[in-house]
Amino acid sequence: MLTHRSNIFILSIFLLVLTFAIFTYQWSFCVLVFPILLFITIEVVGASRLSINFHFNSICKIKTNEKIIAITFDDGPHGEATEKVLAVLKEYDVTCTFFCIGKKLSNGVSLLKKMNEAGHIIANHSYIHGNLFDLQSTNKLTEELELTNKAIKEAIGKTPLFFRPPYGVATPALGRAIPKNNMVSVGWNIRSFDTSIKNSEKIFQKIKPQIKPGSIILLHDRVEGCDMVVRLLLNYLKENNYTVVNLDKLINQPAYA
Repeated sequence: MLTHRSNIFILSIFLLVLTFAIFTYQWSFCVLVFPILLFITIEVVGASRLSINFHFNSICKIKTNEKIIAITFDDGPHGEATEKVLAVLKEYDVTCTFFCIGKKLSNGVSLLKKMNEAGHIIANHSYIHGNLFDLQSTNKLTEELELTNKAIKEAIGKTPLFFRPPYGVATPALGRAIPKNNMVSVGWNIRSFDTSIKNSEKIFQKIKPQIKPGSIILLHDRVEGCDMVVRLLLNYLKENNYTVVNLDKLINQPAYA
């Protein structure tokens, strides 16, 4: 499998061979353009697709024939919208995983405690979740993870081990920051696009044909109408004999240190 390191190694070999040809056979320096452009393209694709494990390993699904899946939520906690989601989950007696943004926790401690008491997993989704998150240094990224873990521990007395990269973007710096906190990167294999699609039925119809045993579904509890999507989804899963399990059980990894 192609990774960031192997991509650098291959580029280095190409550049050495081509440089030799340039000075030995008087080739044009233009021959260097193609491998460099190819390298950049591979790096961009690798960074934007968490599931291919280009920069670091992320768990995005599991292989199983058992009809089990996990539902996860990003970007919370978010006041009333999260409360509505929790109410639906309680009604169906289902537990899920909430990847929370650290800076939101100062005003969301009560919600965090409510999630924890209901049996949901609280996980790390960075501290600021800024637009330039992926351009930060390893030290800064490490700090973001540590701050969020500290805020979660102060609220529920547990230190999370699950981390989800904002926007699902992977970088070498983030690949170094995650193990510094002994964390596990968790992605998804079913993306709902609920932040751009505004109709709950359309969101559900996008999710439905992708559901397979071992899937990890991505939703956002900050989105209005997320509770309606969850209700449609849980009804469908029940009718089709799927069981929603918590993320730690699906991937067989501890959720907290």
